[in-house]
Amino acid sequence: MGYNSALAPGLLAGSLLEDTTVADTSATPKGETILVVDDEPDVRALVREVLTVNGYHVLDTGDPFEARRIVESQTVHLLLTDVVMPIMNGLELAQRVEAASPTTKVLLMSGFVTAAAKASGRPLLPKPFRTGDLVRSVRQMLDARAAFRRPGAPPAPKPRFGPV
Repeated sequence: MGYNSALAPGLLAGSLLEDTTVADTSATPKGETILVVDDEPDVRALVREVLTVNGYHVLDTGDPFEARRIVESQTVHLLLTDVVMPIMNGLELAQRVEAASPTTKVLLMSGFVTAAAKASGRPLLPKPFRTGDLVRSVRQMLDARAAFRRPGAPPAPKPRFGPV
């Protein structure tokens, strides 16, 4: 399961004190579409509001299977998904989305940092987060040159010939 909905009002730490618009003229949205997937409706609504106010086109769903259908039917620049969900975890969803749309970038978010999330090597936005952290993390992912690539095997050691 995702983030406890009873805690959702505090999800965006300090959100009542912060302006939801993050001003940074060098990081202006370029019409990118972000798909937010979280099993908690309150979390999706808060994230959608912050990203929409900051100029992004935001789609959201609580169903990972619907998320995959969305990615297969239209261009999605970034998948922002919770890690811990009941139907399918965010890591499995990320793999399925990457298979269906290799150019879609993935940013994980979670209130629980799992060993699997750490081991995946994917960027992780820990909950609760500030609105500025959310917007900056999204912008960084969208500005990254390529979608996530799994780390390859380490390079083979160079042969050594011993003392010469």
